[in-house]
Amino acid sequence: MIVLGLHGGVTLGQHEPAAALAINGRIAALCEEERYLRIKSCYGYLPERAIQACLEQAGIGFGDIDLVVAPGITYDDFAERWRNHLRHLFGTCPPVELVHHQRAHIAAAFYGSGFEDALCVALDASGDGACGMTASASRSGGIEVIEEIPTRNSLGYFYTLMTYYCGFADGDEYKLMGLAPYGKPTIDLTPVIRPVSGGWEFDWAFVRDDPMPRSPFEPLYSRRLEELLGRPNRRPGEPMEEFYRDVAASTQKLMEECLLSLVDAARRKNPGARNLCYAGGCALNCSANRLLLGGERFDNVHVSPVASDRGLALGCAYLGAVQLGDGPWPIWDVYLGSEYPAAHTEKELKANGLAYRIVEDPAAEAAAMLEQKKIIGWHQGRSEAGARALGNRSIIASCADTAMRDLVNARIKYREEFRPFAPAVLQEAAAELFDIPNGTDFPYMTFTLAARPAKAERMAAVVHVDGTSRVQTVRSSSNELYYDLIKKYAERTGSPVILNTSFNLKGQPIVETPRDAIMTFFGCGLDALFIGDFLVEKTS
Repeated sequence: MIVLGLHGGVTLGQHEPAAALAINGRIAALCEEERYLRIKSCYGYLPERAIQACLEQAGIGFGDIDLVVAPGITYDDFAERWRNHLRHLFGTCPPVELVHHQRAHIAAAFYGSGFEDALCVALDASGDGACGMTASASRSGGIEVIEEIPTRNSLGYFYTLMTYYCGFADGDEYKLMGLAPYGKPTIDLTPVIRPVSGGWEFDWAFVRDDPMPRSPFEPLYSRRLEELLGRPNRRPGEPMEEFYRDVAASTQKLMEECLLSLVDAARRKNPGARNLCYAGGCALNCSANRLLLGGERFDNVHVSPVASDRGLALGCAYLGAVQLGDGPWPIWDVYLGSEYPAAHTEKELKANGLAYRIVEDPAAEAAAMLEQKKIIGWHQGRSEAGARALGNRSIIASCADTAMRDLVNARIKYREEFRPFAPAVLQEAAAELFDIPNGTDFPYMTFTLAARPAKAERMAAVVHVDGTSRVQTVRSSSNELYYDLIKKYAERTGSPVILNTSFNLKGQPIVETPRDAIMTFFGCGLDALFIGDFLVEKTS
């Protein structure tokens, strides 16, 4: 049976639209609209291009689909609106089922994990009237909800309010997380949210809802927040004063305390649970996720690689597969997007009048360039699903010193100086460089790990001010070419780790097509571009 999971665009507030295709329980494709439309987050857009990309990748037509599943079960008209739109696009529509937003998050995490059973947590700002859900899940018994957390008690909203207060824009919560280690948690924010046994209590009076904000010019928080803190919000672009660094640190610490309170309460209700699955926008906070590791609470922790709303389509596809009697297969890797044949790439290169050469061993060529301190655009195979570039749509560089970090920032990414870059490291060498509990694999950059002090200086470009890194461990079985590149770099330099950041410019989605890669290559200070076996270099 074939199930199409969908999310996005039925209301203007929906963001990160995506489509996922499950064929006999196996995820055949997961594509995000922003990659094709080239608008980050794509607020209010339906996943039209993502649907088409999924169909093309799987080699099927829309008429082959048996069931469409989408979140939005609390909305009376969502199913009919989806039916009307899909008929408009394709001339036909299979049955449409709606599921709960938070259940879709949990399904994406649990069925993608490969666990037989798990305690599951979903946390975000809001979806279907809830900001979170805890559940007990098993492959034989499905998902059994323990608790649904109402939107007015939203941990995600709290973090977003503080993100706005510190002068960042919508969707910039990751910047607040990156800023937090530069401050001290000395600001009392417990009048806004306070941990209690079993979770937290959030005072909705700090949310501006009379009326709710109607444009990006209006803050999400009420004046009560400024009155509590005794000073106005930081304006975007203003210097980052110590006070706002301390607000960020205090926000992060309180968020972590609330998360652990909820998880510990859910664990007390399920004392036999040794596996945890976690999803939702709050699960993008890899610094908080680190506290879930170590074996004290769970033997295994799986954070969905598509934790935010871009993963709802995946969860919907899984739930539809279960409904139709197909046993869902776990996600073995996240390379589930579109792939472009060599003929397509060569046509784009010629159309742009570019000099290029075809290389016999891209991994060896790239490793030599990294040793020479060159910065490379790396476009290979199927694109990754999720917010992180994991070796198929990446910008890569040496991580041997902070000068390279500053160079990548100055020439390409134009990021705030407090935001860290991430390392990609050979799986077998990871424990030598980082404090890895229980020899765990970390393939998705969903956790920060402590760098071993004796090794940190040799990879200074990817170690944050607090001594941690958002690690990606790389196995040959999941990405053979990327693994080969890092291994050959290690043979040249003795270092089995490189800097990996997403292949995009500030404010843009990660590149999708060869054309996107070419345009980005010439729009920044990259030295070389690999697209498959094709190599383009800039000359003086």
